[in-house]
Amino acid sequence: MQKGALSKGIQNNTTVNIFELEDDRVKGVETLKLENTETNYFSLLMALKKVTLIYVDSISNDLKNVLNKIGINIKNKDELTNDRFISQFIFD
Repeated sequence: MQKGALSKGIQNNTTVNIFELEDDRVKGVETLKLENTETNYFSLLMALKKVTLIYVDSISNDLKNVLNKIGINIKNKDELTNDRFISQFIFD
């Protein structure tokens, strides 16, 4: 997230909210401020946190390819219309 909206790429002011779900219910939330915006750092962080899906406004093709290779799916703003999880949140 950046300023209350889905992030446009990975930047220094990006906040990452990691939701732990169990049976389609939020079991826990962790919020991280990115210390490093490099593709390898971000993808490793997401893998270590066992993230399986990332919601983002937009993302570079390089980062998208790396995340897909390690089994992390990405949904951008054009794919959110009928998403049950993300529709529970209000973004600017």
